[in-house]
Amino acid sequence: MMESRGTLSIMENSIPEDPAAARSALDSAASARAALADRVTAPWWYHAGLGLGVGIVFTSIDIGGSMVPSGVIAGGIVLPAALTLSVARSRGISVNRSVSAPGTRGLNGLYLVLLLVLGALGLSLKLAADVPGAMSVAGLVALVLTVYVTRRNDEALRRDLQRQA
Repeated sequence: MMESRGTLSIMENSIPEDPAAARSALDSAASARAALADRVTAPWWYHAGLGLGVGIVFTSIDIGGSMVPSGVIAGGIVLPAALTLSVARSRGISVNRSVSAPGTRGLNGLYLVLLLVLGALGLSLKLAADVPGAMSVAGLVALVLTVYVTRRNDEALRRDLQRQA
């Protein structure tokens, strides 16, 4: 018969001995979260820039030709990346999960659907009905919608951080 003798690690049998130290650590974490909530909101130009990027993508499709890939790359990839880096440098923090804040999941799903509808409507009017500027008008609506949604994402993330603080 084998006998097993093992010891528990320090973590397994550790009992907090100082409730005041534990309370202090929790208070410190809450104050750090509150400070983060104050810094997480992006400046106005970030939201306007993201809206502009979406507008550029739509407008480039309206212009056509070689502007389509250029507009998609500039407005859909380069501009958002540059804005994100600029905000991170100006605020000292980088937020990459604002779209998954519990308060915005439904809004972001609706935003995606509305962007697809705007794109389909603008493209249909441009190609099927030969309406000039249809994608540009859809892009202007998408710009305003993007600014609204990104501001709401910031507000929801800030609220979530303050609630947990």
